[in-house]
Amino acid sequence: MALDYNPDKERWRGDKRWMVVKAIKDPDFKGVTVNGKQMKFGNKGAFRVHDEGVANEIRQLVGDNATVTRFANPHPSDGGHRYFFTSPGMPWHKYDDEGNRIVEVR
Repeated sequence: MALDYNPDKERWRGDKRWMVVKAIKDPDFKGVTVNGKQMKFGNKGAFRVHDEGVANEIRQLVGDNATVTRFANPHPSDGGHRYFFTSPGMPWHKYDDEGNRIVEVR
C-alpha cells in the first residue's frame, strides 16, 4: 500500500482531500463501490473523497485503473487579501500634462 507524501509544512492542515481520476478509457468502468456507497466518476472522469481510509481502500480496489491523489484544499483565509490599496500622489511623483516626469533639483 502506497502512502501519500506528507511534508512537514502541510501537516497542520486538516482540510486534505483526495481526487480519484479515471486512468483508463473503459466505458464500463463508471465508478467504485466502497462500504456499500457507490461513487461515480463525473463528466471529467473524476470525483473527490474527504476520508483518508476511503481513499486508501479505493487505491487498493482500482489498482492501475484510476489514480488517487491527495491535494490540499486551500482555505479562503490562506489566499491573501483582495483589497487594492491606493494612496495620493507623493510630492516626488509629479508629472506634467503630457505624462513626462518632472524632476525638481534642490
